[in-house]
Amino acid sequence: MAQDFNYQTTAVAEQRGEIDHDGGAALAGTMASTPHSELKRFRISKRESQEKFWGRFGVTQSSGSRFETGLGIPAPVAILVKLYVKGKLSDGDLPG
Repeated sequence: MAQDFNYQTTAVAEQRGEIDHDGGAALAGTMASTPHSELKRFRISKRESQEKFWGRFGVTQSSGSRFETGLGIPAPVAILVKLYVKGKLSDGDLPG
């Protein structure tokens, strides 16, 4: 089921031109040209654990860890992270 979700979001992102050359979903805007390791640096700069940081986006710690090491981020999560990093969403806007 999770594979189906990832495949479906990847297919939608591919149709929209949001897939990078490595096959992962690219984050638009400032995050688009930034490697996934930048997400880890951002999280660490906030002094947050993977569990706390990724939990605000409805993502488990283990999935967050995989995202930080290069696994494609599903489009809905990528959008939320992008808005959060850009300051368009705050902790109060997110359920986690």
